[in-house]
Amino acid sequence: MSEVKIGEIVLLQVHGDLLKHPDRFDPKPLIEVDEASVDDDGMLGWTGSGWVVDVHHLVWPGRGGRRPLSIGFTSHYDKMRDQFRDVPLGAAGENVVVATDDVLTTADLGERLVIRGQSGAEAVLVRPMVAKPCLPFTSFMLDLPTVGTYEEIGMDLAFLDNGMRGFIVGVDELVAPVRIRVGDEVFLG
Repeated sequence: MSEVKIGEIVLLQVHGDLLKHPDRFDPKPLIEVDEASVDDDGMLGWTGSGWVVDVHHLVWPGRGGRRPLSIGFTSHYDKMRDQFRDVPLGAAGENVVVATDDVLTTADLGERLVIRGQSGAEAVLVRPMVAKPCLPFTSFMLDLPTVGTYEEIGMDLAFLDNGMRGFIVGVDELVAPVRIRVGDEVFLG
């Protein structure tokens, strides 16, 4: 099987704390990094002066390991901006955002994605599944002052489904840490 390049990583970020709350979605805890270390426990981000543990990492107190890693695409942000409002790239909370013109679904992604660094090191990400949108995130995209109900914003919630908000990927094939950086290439695996 020949490899198909999706694009290059244009954004890496870690969740310094929770983004989703019962009464709001707040992207302020996102920390942009140029480099990350990913293994089967999750992701750490390098800030230039130290490592930050992502809230989904296995060692995060009380909730670690819930969602190993997430990935999104610039083309999806173009569609979300057309539908809602201008929001910063990565506002949905994906750890990795890849530049591409294609809107991708789980069927397009298949069973594996491969991040290939400039050194040739590879991070294999498996079993992409839809990062389900929630009422707080959808309300954030609509710039509502409070969280809307399903009856009020269900159509908008449906728009964000099927991968528009991004995908969760498994990292259990990474038996040793792999460094990934902005500029690394992402392929269908």
